[in-house]
Amino acid sequence: MILCDALVASMRANARATISTPRETRSFAELLLAADATAQALEQTLPGPRSRVLVTAPNSPEYVSLFLALLAGGHLPVLADPILARDEVDDLIRGCGIDAIVTSAPDTDLRCAVATEALALDHRHWLHAADHRGPRPTLAEDTELGRLTSGSTRTPACIEFSGRAVISAARTWAGAAGLSPSDTSLCYAGLYNGLAFNTTLIPSLLVGANIALSPAPPTAGSLLRHVRAFDPTVLVAFPAAYELITAFPSERVGDDLRGLRLLLSSAAPLPAATAAHIESIARPICNYYGIAEVGPVTIRAEDDDEPDSLGAPLPGVAVESREIADGTKVIHVRTASMGTKYLNYPGELERQITPDGYFTTSDTGELTDGLLRLRGRTNQRLNIAGRKFGADSIRSAVLEFPGVLDCHVTQVTTPSRRDCVGAVIESRAALDITALREHLRGRIAEFKVPEVVLTTDCLPRSTSGKPRTADITAMLAETFTAPTTEDA
Repeated sequence: MILCDALVASMRANARATISTPRETRSFAELLLAADATAQALEQTLPGPRSRVLVTAPNSPEYVSLFLALLAGGHLPVLADPILARDEVDDLIRGCGIDAIVTSAPDTDLRCAVATEALALDHRHWLHAADHRGPRPTLAEDTELGRLTSGSTRTPACIEFSGRAVISAARTWAGAAGLSPSDTSLCYAGLYNGLAFNTTLIPSLLVGANIALSPAPPTAGSLLRHVRAFDPTVLVAFPAAYELITAFPSERVGDDLRGLRLLLSSAAPLPAATAAHIESIARPICNYYGIAEVGPVTIRAEDDDEPDSLGAPLPGVAVESREIADGTKVIHVRTASMGTKYLNYPGELERQITPDGYFTTSDTGELTDGLLRLRGRTNQRLNIAGRKFGADSIRSAVLEFPGVLDCHVTQVTTPSRRDCVGAVIESRAALDITALREHLRGRIAEFKVPEVVLTTDCLPRSTSGKPRTADITAMLAETFTAPTTEDA
C-alpha cells in the first residue's frame, strides 16, 4: 500500500490543510478520521481484500476520504466519470470483474446492481454490490489504482497504475509547478479526470496544499465568485471555463485573476483568442499536456511566446517524434508514471509500448527547440472509396467559414453501406450550408467535402470538454432516417 502510506503520512503532517467546496470545508485531519470510519464499513461489506470498486461520484471532500478508505483496505478504486452510461458500466463490470459500485445516491437505475439495499458509506456515497459472476481478469501485483480512458479502445479501458507510478506523476507535477503548502488550487475538473488527479488531488495531498473543488461545471459568474471566496493561487480548468469568463467585463475578470500565480488549461485546444484575452487582462494561461496512460508530459511556461507550443517536457519525461510507416511523425513518451496495463483489454496497452519503453501516442507532431507542438491525431484518418486522409484538414477549412465556432469531422456509413464524410458544426446562428460547401471546395479536394452536415448550438462534449465521438456519430446516423433537409 505504497500510495496509501505516502498520502496518510503527508496528510497527518499537514493536518490543518483543507479541502473545500462552496458549502463545506474539511481539514486533512477530519478526512483521515472519516476514512477510518468508511474503511470499517467497507470491511464488513466487500467480499475481501483486493475488491474492485467502481467509484462514480461527483467532487466533494468525502470523495477523498472514500478514496483513502479503499486504498487502506487494500482494495482497488476504479475512478470513473459519474455520467457513464448504463451500458458502459455493464461493460466495465464484466470486463474488469467489478465487485461493487459507489454512487452518489442510494437508489440507482444501473441494471448491473443487485437488488439489495445500498450501504451508506457517508452522507454522500452509497455502495451497491455488482451482479458479476463471470471470470475476472488478473490484476498486476503492484496495482493500487484504476483510472479510465477511451482513447484507443471500443469501450472505456481501465488503466492499472502502481502506487509508485501515481506518486511519481504527482511529485513530477508538484516540482514543475512549484506547489507548496502555501498554495490553494481551485479545480474545475472531476477528481477522476487526469487533469484534476495528476495536477491537484494527489500532488496537493502529498505536499499539504489546500484544494477548492466545484461539484458542478462552472458558470462564468460562479467561477469568479469562487476565485474571490477561496483566494486560490492556482486555477485548474478546461478551456471552456476560460472561454466563459471572456464574456465578462475585462476589468472585473482581470481584478479577480491577477492574484493567481498559475492559470492551467488542458484536455482540449485552448482558442487563441481566449488565451490572448486572458493574458491581456491578467496573466498567460499555461497549457498542460498529459496522457491518461503515462501521466503529465509537458507544461507551457508563461514566458513561452510560441503560440502553437505545449511547452517543454517535465523533468524525468522523455519525448520523441518518430516516423511511422506512412511517414507521419507520431509523439512517443516515456515516464516513470506510466500505467501497467489495461485490466479489461489484455495486451492492448503493452502493444503500444516500444521495445525501448516509449508509449506510442495517437498525437502527431514534433519536438523542436525543446518545445512540443502537436499537429493532429493518427486515429482521425478517414478512408473514403480507398482514399485515406486526415480529418484535421477538413475541420480547419470548416473553421474558416464565418459563424462556425467548432466542428467535428468523422466517417459515416449510409444505409446502402457507402462510406462518406460527415461533419457536425457548432454555431450560434443559422449557416448557409450551400455557401459552406462552396467555401470548402475552394480549400479542399471535392472528395473531402462533407456529404452529411449538421449544425448545433453545442457539440456533445465530455466533462473534460472533448467532443463525444459516439454521440456525434449517432447524430449523423440519425440523418438517414430523418426527413431530408438542406442541412442533411
